[in-house]
Amino acid sequence: MTSVGTVPPGTVADFQNYQNFQDWCLRTYGDSGKTKTVTRRKYDRILQTLLHSTEADGGNNAKFKFWVKSKGFQVGTGTEDKDKDVLFVPIKAACVEEPSHGDSSLKRVAVVEDFFDIIYSMHVETGADPGKTPKHAGQKKTYKAIAETYAFLPREAVTRFLMTCGECQKRTHQGAAGQDCKENNLPGSFVSEEVDYNLPITSTSMKMKQQLKLKRSVQTNTPLCSVCVHECGQALQKKQKYFT
Repeated sequence: MTSVGTVPPGTVADFQNYQNFQDWCLRTYGDSGKTKTVTRRKYDRILQTLLHSTEADGGNNAKFKFWVKSKGFQVGTGTEDKDKDVLFVPIKAACVEEPSHGDSSLKRVAVVEDFFDIIYSMHVETGADPGKTPKHAGQKKTYKAIAETYAFLPREAVTRFLMTCGECQKRTHQGAAGQDCKENNLPGSFVSEEVDYNLPITSTSMKMKQQLKLKRSVQTNTPLCSVCVHECGQALQKKQKYFT
């Protein structure tokens, strides 16, 4: 899995997905919303409260300091930059949707503006070979990996991210097309709604035509006429009679 902040550059569509997700996060989890998340502005304010606790208390500041203390926020150092202050919080105080099973270890506080990078780093697993297609984890695996390291990142954000992941959506559509063929007893490669009538008339091609007509009949909820039912069989009989 990649590290936070190392999302590789992609196409214009990739950038648009990123921008749309960022806008959605700020609308949903911004300072104006009453959600249990931490924006960059709130993150910096928590750090200032912990590092400069001797400042005079105002009305709002005293209330905020009490909230910070009740959550048990702690200042530590990150793995990427040892000189940078990083916020941690005990798992029992964190806004996670998975049970902690009594684990009181510290989790890193996720910042709303970094949700995309965090989710991407846990969702996409890149190997040592740059030419190999990265693997995309499922929703449960992605959220579990995030919850093991970060706090204050809702499952809803992970679901939203996967809905905008082009690779995951492409695999979903391909799987749906294959399942549709399987349910209608069609060959897996027979996805097109068109039949090439220039192909030689064989028992296989006739069967495929029959199956396609049956599929269309089911989709449009219209009965097959007797002519359609026997059309392919009669054509095959004429073909066989011609060569005998």
